[in-house]
Amino acid sequence: MTRWLIGLVALAVLLAAGLLAFLNPDPVVLHLTPGRTMSLPLAVALLSAFAIGAVLVGVVAGLRAGSTGWRRWRARRHARRDAQRTASTARARELVWAGDYAQARAELLRSKAGEPGDAGRVALLAETYLQENDLAAARSLLEEALGRMAAEPHLLDLLAEAAERSGDLRAATDALARARQALPGSPRLIRRLRDVHAAAGRWAEALDLQGEILLGIRDPATLVREEELLRGLRYQVALSDDDARRAARQLLALAREVPGFAPAWVSSGDKLVAAGRTLAARRAWERGARHRPAVVLLERLARLDADEGKPERTTRVLHRLQRRHPDAPAIALMLARHLILQNALDAAGEVLTSVPAPAAGHPLVHMLWGELHRRQGNHTLAADTFARAMADDLGVVAPFRCSDCRRQAAAWEARCPECRRWGTYQARAEAAADTG
Repeated sequence: MTRWLIGLVALAVLLAAGLLAFLNPDPVVLHLTPGRTMSLPLAVALLSAFAIGAVLVGVVAGLRAGSTGWRRWRARRHARRDAQRTASTARARELVWAGDYAQARAELLRSKAGEPGDAGRVALLAETYLQENDLAAARSLLEEALGRMAAEPHLLDLLAEAAERSGDLRAATDALARARQALPGSPRLIRRLRDVHAAAGRWAEALDLQGEILLGIRDPATLVREEELLRGLRYQVALSDDDARRAARQLLALAREVPGFAPAWVSSGDKLVAAGRTLAARRAWERGARHRPAVVLLERLARLDADEGKPERTTRVLHRLQRRHPDAPAIALMLARHLILQNALDAAGEVLTSVPAPAAGHPLVHMLWGELHRRQGNHTLAADTFARAMADDLGVVAPFRCSDCRRQAAAWEARCPECRRWGTYQARAEAAADTG
């Protein structure tokens, strides 16, 4: 159909040219330059002008079509390259998940430049190094990539992880601070920076960040956990104060806010002792024991009274605490031990007899009974009691203790759930041999 239209247009042009040539047989003069002319029939002149115009239109149209085609070709080429890169990244990610880090690196580095060009592929390549604990290679790659690119939060986070794992907490802090500048509203980055500050002992900075975290929490359970962490950071800030009196005031304020937080009571008393205020320290420890009778508080009170030569004061305090907390066997055991050490053997026997049934069979109770019998001169009964305390294995086997994190277990375990290492649990005999 198009060819017929072109033919009809050409025929019409020829007919019009013939009509013009018939109607205008006289030639026309064309001035090509001021001194040069040309004489042509009118029809020839008109057809020449039409042909020149058609050629110019064709050239312009051809240039435009060529430019459009070039752009489309380049777009298709870029699309193919992007598709190949996306597929390569997906394959590398699958290899990382499968644990084949060397093959993943080879896939990521398979390019003309020999290095990944976008942040996602750089992050994936850095992850292969981190998974193999090659921290130096990961840091070198990330620092070089960040030198070429803008401050990419994901890359900075990975750089902070590599620096933290290599022990360079200052570099980790700097990387996370830069990441926060690029992405200030990220809760993950705030928590990561808080943890690095805490690991470096910069408790005040960690406390400030924890306050920001609490402002953005809406979930009640999460809020409870973060408030516990806030309490711990406040404790560390107060504990790190060089002024003992000021530190004691801060710790006592924290203890009054949360009476069950034993570390605040313990450390406030320690700071008061360091400041020479032993009476105030004793009041702090005794008040803390009334809220929570932790053994560490009872031991502090007993040691202070012993240093002052007033062990009877410890006896009175422990009796009051036993009446206040009748279901706390630790108070009874501490009282019995104290009475035995003071040779108040009859009173110690009464206390041990009153220990509740669930705790009466504990090895510690048997140990106290054994020492009581020994001091009373009942050596045979003492030996039997000590044997019950040591159980059938005479204390050579159980309890088991992890040689790495010191976690204790009643039975041997292949893997420690605390430090997540295998083969670290030792019996008492093994631990004694290692100590020797």
